[in-house]
Amino acid sequence: MKKSMKMQDAFDPYLERMVSQSETSSRRIKAKLSDSYAWCFCEFCEKPTEYSAILEAPKVVKRLQRRNAKVVSQRETIYVAAQERADALVLRYEQACEGKFGPYEAARMLMHYCDIPEMQGDRSVDGFREQIERKMLFAEWARHGEPVWTTRLLGQTDGDAKPSKLYCETHNPRRSDDARRAYQRDRRFILEYHDFIEKIWSQVINAGSHPTWDIESHAHVRREARRQLQALKSPTSMIGDFLTQGTMNQAEIARHLGVSRQAVSAAIRRRAKKSVE
Repeated sequence: MKKSMKMQDAFDPYLERMVSQSETSSRRIKAKLSDSYAWCFCEFCEKPTEYSAILEAPKVVKRLQRRNAKVVSQRETIYVAAQERADALVLRYEQACEGKFGPYEAARMLMHYCDIPEMQGDRSVDGFREQIERKMLFAEWARHGEPVWTTRLLGQTDGDAKPSKLYCETHNPRRSDDARRAYQRDRRFILEYHDFIEKIWSQVINAGSHPTWDIESHAHVRREARRQLQALKSPTSMIGDFLTQGTMNQAEIARHLGVSRQAVSAAIRRRAKKSVE
């Protein structure tokens, strides 16, 4: 399969220098990244991929000689200046909502400064402030250096695999022995996992409980699909949930899960033993 190669500068926090990073994008990666919602989720669970985790946490660096660089610290003056900028914008938005700048200024500010899906219909002044404070802090921070993405996750060292665009740290088989075992275990059930996702989406859309444009809805659906998949793989893993609810006895739990009472009893004993340890 032919791959396109791209080069871009990125900051290596372990080496504390700017590096030229090759970007290899296979068709599989391109297909995943082209999905407006699924691109940021691990293939096997609701957690973000390592790559999306890096994009969510850019750094601001100051370039030094010989491509060395250092992260610009977020000093108190940066926080103060960012808060002043945020307060000024919030005041203008509040006045715009009252119609001081015409009928469209409030909507224009929302479109320009805010993530509308993330606001989930909250157009209040407090909702606007929550959106704007993060952006103003990064904007003020960026005035003191150069915004860049990093090449590694926190704690990774030289020689570690690049952040994965497909998997989270828990499922990246190159990350650790535990992650490789989790990858091998969950890969066998990938078709069932996606079947659950489709079924749950059908349920929540019919119920009107989770809008499809909300990224939190996608996370909820994937989380619920994984929970149901765990129940399918190991019905006794759901016993803890039923015990916490306190609405069923052992016989009722066994009938609900389609297992024997002995299996439920053994699972409860294992659970009690683990809690003691």
